[in-house]
Amino acid sequence: MLVADFWSSIMDDFLKSGVVVKAVKSRSGNWARLSEKERAIYIPVVDDSTFSLDDFGKIPDSWTRNKYLTRDMVASFPGEHDAIIRYAPTSGPYAGFHYHEMYDGLSTSFDGSILMEESGVLREKILLECKTGKSSNGRQLDANVHERLSFQIMQYLEVATKYPSCSLVVIANGAFSKYRNKYHVNFHVQADRLTCFKWFKMKYLCPPCLEYLPPH
Repeated sequence: MLVADFWSSIMDDFLKSGVVVKAVKSRSGNWARLSEKERAIYIPVVDDSTFSLDDFGKIPDSWTRNKYLTRDMVASFPGEHDAIIRYAPTSGPYAGFHYHEMYDGLSTSFDGSILMEESGVLREKILLECKTGKSSNGRQLDANVHERLSFQIMQYLEVATKYPSCSLVVIANGAFSKYRNKYHVNFHVQADRLTCFKWFKMKYLCPPCLEYLPPH
């Protein structure tokens, strides 16, 4: 809900500033297109009551997709044939040409995305992943909280190659900075490592709130 409220507050600020705001739809949900001249940013719309149904425009589903089939990603790299040769078990139900049956129909989903458009072209997609941790003993973060996020970061490396530019923003709750854990520092380290590669950019945002502000 806090993230949803954040999008709503951004919408309110833009509406007051006179920027052109238009609601758009795709299979992934509703979006607000905030534009000025040839540039526009698309943010998720949680409450679309601001707009009438007549206001809704269209946006390419390929831009707003947040769910990616494993088989499609494997087909892109290394290719299904090479995946069989390099990765498939040598025995069992998924050996050889049955390998794709192991992951067929499975997918990886991200929690949301922001889009940057210029002159009608998608310039950058920002994938969003929200992560909530907790501490059962009140001292150390529970050990299982990192597993899905670590996998999402690896999957982001595959998804990013589908777009001209693609970033990942991880929005975490305050538990990551309140309790003992190795994830707060290492997710920041991973983000810094990725800056070495032109294609990838990751930001890890975790309260206290100063971490949500750009560096001075």
